[in-house]
Amino acid sequence: MSATPAPNPNRNPHPQQGRSFLGSLVRLPRTFFVKLFDRLLDGEERGKPKVSSGYVNSAEWAIYTSDARGARILLWTSLTVVGILIIWAIFGPIDEVVRGDGKVVPSRQVQIIQSLDGGVVKEILVKPGQDVEPGQVLLRIDPTRFASSLGENQAEYLSLEAKAARLTALATGEPFKVPDDVLQKLPQAAEAERNAWVQRTNELNATVSVAQEQVKQRQQELRETQAKRDQAATTCSLTSRELSVTRPLLNSGAVSEVDLLRLQRDVARSCGDQKAAEAQIDRIQASIQEALSKTKEAELNIRNQARSELSDTNTKLRTLGETKLALDDKVKLSEIRSPVKGTVKTLLANTVGGVVQPGKDIIEIVPTDDSLLLEVKVQPRDIGFLHAQQKAEVKFTAYDYSIYGGLEGVVEQIGADTTTDERGNSFYIVRVRTSKAAVGDMHLPIIPGMVAEVHILTGKRTVMQYLLKPILRAKENAFTER
Repeated sequence: MSATPAPNPNRNPHPQQGRSFLGSLVRLPRTFFVKLFDRLLDGEERGKPKVSSGYVNSAEWAIYTSDARGARILLWTSLTVVGILIIWAIFGPIDEVVRGDGKVVPSRQVQIIQSLDGGVVKEILVKPGQDVEPGQVLLRIDPTRFASSLGENQAEYLSLEAKAARLTALATGEPFKVPDDVLQKLPQAAEAERNAWVQRTNELNATVSVAQEQVKQRQQELRETQAKRDQAATTCSLTSRELSVTRPLLNSGAVSEVDLLRLQRDVARSCGDQKAAEAQIDRIQASIQEALSKTKEAELNIRNQARSELSDTNTKLRTLGETKLALDDKVKLSEIRSPVKGTVKTLLANTVGGVVQPGKDIIEIVPTDDSLLLEVKVQPRDIGFLHAQQKAEVKFTAYDYSIYGGLEGVVEQIGADTTTDERGNSFYIVRVRTSKAAVGDMHLPIIPGMVAEVHILTGKRTVMQYLLKPILRAKENAFTER
């Protein structure tokens, strides 16, 4: 077997490239790192074929170079992975959480629904376990007695409305106008009040007509008396002048004393007629004013009476209106409706035709909102890291977290003091509210009583901080014992 010369690892295996200076510069770093890793692998002579004559077998040399290259790749890979892990441990944050066991509780207290007035059960529309919406009718109570009273009240109310319209027309002198609701619901009352208004208006018009006729008669008498007064005044004036002219003629004997006396009598009669007419005029004018006053008084009396009756009617209307609201409310309350969104827990009145006592419990409803409330038990050693509005993750034991996931939540309230269970364990009650009320894409329901594991996010920490925590703790406690 012929021996081949052992290749020198320090020589360039390619003489043509060795002639290039640039090629030498490129190979120089490679040669350096090869020697470095050879020394890291317990020296560059380790694993090299043993030679005595300077020549080795080509197969042995190929195996040697292949093993060295694989070791270097493995070492490089290991160092890279370790470096990446160290960098991630220093800079990569992970969540720091406080864990606790929680239970779903109703976000609001169980709603106990009662009947205010009671009555006979007419219809039951729900059953235990059924989901209900706000305002949904749960149960109906026979409203006959309330509806009858409401109908009587409404009829009386409409009649009084029509009466008030009539009295308003009489009190103000405006035309009679019946309200539309009276015309639609109680037209006979509107017709009766219209007839009463017409009758009363006719009475007023008749009274006014009589008074106006009396005024016309007195005015005619006044004109006649004024004419008599004017005539008497003229006669009195003329006879007075004639007397004043005739009196001087008595001394000359041109007239006799009898003629003078006759003239004096005529003057006295005519002037007396004038004064009597003037007195009669005053009496007639007074009677005219009295007749006018009676007209106004009659009209005023009717209007005042209408105003008085209108005031009483409005008072009755207000009273009836309040009673109507109460009766209407009773009729509405005969339909028992759900005040919240929830699930029927207990149906206490379950017999159609049964009697429900006023104020007695009928139905219990557990509220279900768009969010859930959990009471989480937290150890006292962890309570110092918690505060309101911290984010939390809720994992329900009823649903596999890896399949359905969990719910996001937020800390809503932290207990002021610890609570001790029957085993003597102390813990704080922390209330966590979720943003949803169902789990997963299938919207799996969550009901009160379900148990969950709650992780409350308290901060961020790196892996290196976790790894160094025991060392730092040991450092703090080192050489401090007695």
